[in-house]
Amino acid sequence: MARSFLPPAGQRTTLRLANPTQLTPEGLLAPKWGAGLALAGLVLVVLLPLLGTLALVEVLSFGPPLVLASLLLTWTAMFSVTFYASRRHGFRSLARDFGLRFRWIDLAVGLGVGIAARIVLAVLLAILTLLWPLQDGEVIQGNAELFLTGDTVWLLINGVLGGVLIAPFLEELFNRGLVLRGIQNALWLRRTGNPRDSVTPAVQRRSLMTSTVIALLVSSLAFGLLHTGAVPDLRSSVYLLLSTFTVGLMCGVLTVITGRLGAAIVTHVVFNGTGVGLLLLVPPELLP
Repeated sequence: MARSFLPPAGQRTTLRLANPTQLTPEGLLAPKWGAGLALAGLVLVVLLPLLGTLALVEVLSFGPPLVLASLLLTWTAMFSVTFYASRRHGFRSLARDFGLRFRWIDLAVGLGVGIAARIVLAVLLAILTLLWPLQDGEVIQGNAELFLTGDTVWLLINGVLGGVLIAPFLEELFNRGLVLRGIQNALWLRRTGNPRDSVTPAVQRRSLMTSTVIALLVSSLAFGLLHTGAVPDLRSSVYLLLSTFTVGLMCGVLTVITGRLGAAIVTHVVFNGTGVGLLLLVPPELLP
């Protein structure tokens, strides 16, 4: 197995966007998981909640319990595939495989970027509205409203515990941990060791910068598409895709620059928390 290793000063610029766990004194090591397992994970994250919710509709009417059940299925799929990838095909550590680490600076960075994301999306919404004017009585819907149904207990469970705390943690672990790194590694590295080993030596296939940019864009698009099915109309879907893609891109940039998920998770918490807070505190007639 690979050891944690800080590359010599001359290599740091070249490899600064790499997963640090892939750097050893002997060279690059790559986990066996990659874009294929990331794609399988995306399919599972879509199908398991969809099929499970369709089955539960037979016994549960739409409401907070069904929302919670759907969330639990989504979270189970996200955590299961990342845990499986690490244990069976990687370094057997979520920190080493996916950068699941925190530093105190991540709190400040995440707070600032999370607030900045809200400002950026407000500007995007204004531009979209100017280019595509709303019709009488038409509103742009988000997916946060799904978390905010039922009494106070359900608001705390689905809205605060689920939407603000659990979802950002598991979504970042899956999207910026498995998916982004899986695409990046598949483009950047070529494994040269025994294909049966969970971790094998690797050589560079193409530019790390090019691989990282492509991985950022593809993983952010996948993140956006995972969220668009929660709204019923085209305009809301377009806005939700743009907003989640933008937030995903910001979290992805933080991840590849810092080499860990801490700042991205805090950013996601702040972003979701401000969205839930606005829906709870601002009168509906004042929202777009």
